[in-house]
Amino acid sequence: MPSDLGESTSVSLAETSATLGESEGSYPVELTISDPGFKEVPIDVSLNASQSTATPGEDLRIPADTTLRFPESATSGGSISLEISIVDDEMIEQDETAVYSLSIPDSVDTEIGTSQFSLTIENNDFFEVVADANGLEPASGNTDAHCIVQRSSGENVFFNSSDGGIFSYDDGLSVERSAMDLNADIAAESSTINRCDGVAKDANDNVYFLFRNDEGSTTHVYKLPASGSPTVLGSEAGLRGVTHDNGTVYLAGVAFDGAPEDGFYSVNDTGAGQSVSTVITDANLDLGSGMDVDSDGNLYAFSGGFGGTVSRTLKIVRVTNPSGSPTIETFVDPYRSGSPLADNGDNIVDVDVASNGGNEFLVVYNGSFSAENGEQWASIGISDQSISLLFNQSQLAGNTSVSGYTGGFTEPTAVNDDGEVLVASRSAFGASYYIAKVANMLP
Repeated sequence: MPSDLGESTSVSLAETSATLGESEGSYPVELTISDPGFKEVPIDVSLNASQSTATPGEDLRIPADTTLRFPESATSGGSISLEISIVDDEMIEQDETAVYSLSIPDSVDTEIGTSQFSLTIENNDFFEVVADANGLEPASGNTDAHCIVQRSSGENVFFNSSDGGIFSYDDGLSVERSAMDLNADIAAESSTINRCDGVAKDANDNVYFLFRNDEGSTTHVYKLPASGSPTVLGSEAGLRGVTHDNGTVYLAGVAFDGAPEDGFYSVNDTGAGQSVSTVITDANLDLGSGMDVDSDGNLYAFSGGFGGTVSRTLKIVRVTNPSGSPTIETFVDPYRSGSPLADNGDNIVDVDVASNGGNEFLVVYNGSFSAENGEQWASIGISDQSISLLFNQSQLAGNTSVSGYTGGFTEPTAVNDDGEVLVASRSAFGASYYIAKVANMLP
């Protein structure tokens, strides 16, 4: 029996590319041979690391390099397969690509036809636990997380009302400001700080908190800089919302809680011990903790059930030109006919501005107990006021490896620069403390 190759032996890939969902298990890449002769033909297959974003062992269950062999009995047109197995992890990640190249050992006189194959692995994870209760537990053991915001570096910064300090979580838990230091910073407050009524971040990763004692009415506007010493920018009763834009910290005031009037206020973002300035007031407002600003500098907040007129009751309001000649207008009724949001009272407790695909949205957290599948997260288009349900409590609880979900008090939601929604849960009603991330939900 002849033992040589054919006169024009060649090997080729049957296809050059394919796409596979992360949960679909594996993909068979077919190689074909022509004029094989009567000799085993080895084919070296290697991962092209410079062109690939997938990692063997983490995303793929196949070595970076392997050798396939056409047997001596192969006939022209015959095929063998390389099985690429996919790791179905629980991490939110971008779609990844694995690029494989074929080559023939120098000792084998065989031609290569199509020699490169690209497999795109589509992410199937949209919910991820960033930190569980163990990860969030400080030295005091008093785990808690609310008033959450994410710096551009990926650190999640939050206030722990049970411990009384400010913490951040990235790969682990870090103390940003201990309870002792925080209370020393706010020297004008004789009682222990144990309540946060709002949080915001600026483009330089400085974080602004609204702090008070839960038995007092005075709220302190506290700046935690990305570097340097903290500052109490100003203090006023009844402040219940905060955001930052272009050197100004904007605040929402509630007369029922002690503010001079219902409306919007401000301080600059540098000076210590300032008097809080009035931006615009309206007795028909009933503002809460959620507040943010869009790229045009317009302010957004939810006015609850104690608004003085129907036009302001249970509506999201907008302040245009707050640094110049401000005007308050009703922006949208989040509970209008056809809206996916369930209404049984002052449910919207957080409002965040997010961008996706060149469009801006309000991401709202609707803490309704009457919604069929629990509390709701939705987007509202700033350009057209279209309302889309992003996810609900049942989906969050069903797609994370932690216990349930219970709303994390003030500002339990944050949206980062990538449009990912961060959600804080507390330990109550069968849930546990954790911070979760939800990605790729914006329209």
